[in-house]
Amino acid sequence: MGDFFISAEELNSLRGGSTPPRIFDVRKRAAFDESGLMLPGASWHDPFAIAQWVGDLDKDNPLIIHCVHGHEVSQDAGRTLREAGFDIRVLTGGFEAWREAGFGVVPAQKNDGDQ
Repeated sequence: MGDFFISAEELNSLRGGSTPPRIFDVRKRAAFDESGLMLPGASWHDPFAIAQWVGDLDKDNPLIIHCVHGHEVSQDAGRTLREAGFDIRVLTGGFEAWREAGFGVVPAQKNDGDQ
């Protein structure tokens, strides 16, 4: 497993590859709802319900997660997923760093089961 962190620029370059990374938005529900926006290709997952959705994940595919600023929420979720055997990276600076770098966002959508 590689480094624990990935920059917005690194993530953006991976998105253009033949196999785009899976991106999980693990912002707290209130922050996600208030924003109304998310990274292209991302899916929202409740960071406090990892035990409910972790079983549906494929450990063979790397995963990138982010919260608002890339601090406690995404780092705690990242450690939990890494300890469970996942190849996980946390977006340095989170959603805000992505936006500050000038990369696009899309209207937010929740996943089925993450209501």
